[in-house]
Amino acid sequence: MTTPPHPPQGPYGPPSPQNPYGPPPAAPGSVPQQQPYGYPQQPPPQQGGWGQPGIPGGGGPATGGWPPAGPQPPRGKRTGLIVGIAIGAVLAAGGIVYGVTQLADKGSDLVYPKAEYKLTVQQKLLDDEFTLGQDLSETEGKEIEDTPDPSIRNAEAVVAHYTSAKGGALVLSGMYGRLASPGFMRGEIMKGAADADGAKLIVPPKEFRPEGYDITIECQVVQSKEAGGAVNIPMCAWGDDNTAAMVALIRPESVLKDAKSVDLAAAAAETAKVREEARKPIG
Repeated sequence: MTTPPHPPQGPYGPPSPQNPYGPPPAAPGSVPQQQPYGYPQQPPPQQGGWGQPGIPGGGGPATGGWPPAGPQPPRGKRTGLIVGIAIGAVLAAGGIVYGVTQLADKGSDLVYPKAEYKLTVQQKLLDDEFTLGQDLSETEGKEIEDTPDPSIRNAEAVVAHYTSAKGGALVLSGMYGRLASPGFMRGEIMKGAADADGAKLIVPPKEFRPEGYDITIECQVVQSKEAGGAVNIPMCAWGDDNTAAMVALIRPESVLKDAKSVDLAAAAAETAKVREEARKPIG
């Protein structure tokens, strides 16, 4: 079998053996293994839009080949900021609700409903679109549990970060127990998110009653701004007798859109769906 002719060299000659990006020199008498002439070199894989280094163990999948056209969503550092806003919102709500319970009889079952439901960290959410990146309930969630709040008995925190195959992110931050003022807490969670460090309220909160669900959902748009630019984040919250939580849901195709064009009714419906999937009967 004859050896095929070598492709012509580039105008700058073959790569130097000292060049760390060139192929290693061929052994004497061997046929160099080269890419087909004229075939473009593949760039390195690109990090997923909501990947690291923001949340350890989380982040979207890496994608090979050429990067997609169009604006890219914020990276992991900003995802960490969103987690911080969501946790801070729940913490702020607890401190404010304290004043409400001073008017109530702390021993009354009417004030503290029976514990029938808990909030859980599921492996998948929103019909398997989002996969658990990291359960932060034992770390960041610990601060929520350690914050004194007499409006809740037997409080347990749930904080989790999810990613999607398309580079989206979902953050769930909340608690479960026996809540004395769930409706009031829902509103205070919204205020806590708007006042959190690194956040700015762009679209004020609105209440929704998604069709097919027996819960009121409150939603708003908060802007997270840093050196990389501004991102508009729809955030929704609910409160019932046993659970209260905030959901921040971000998708690459909508993360940079105008805040006033964000469909809050759709965000409320998806938040109600998250509640349905994560809220489970005790026992």
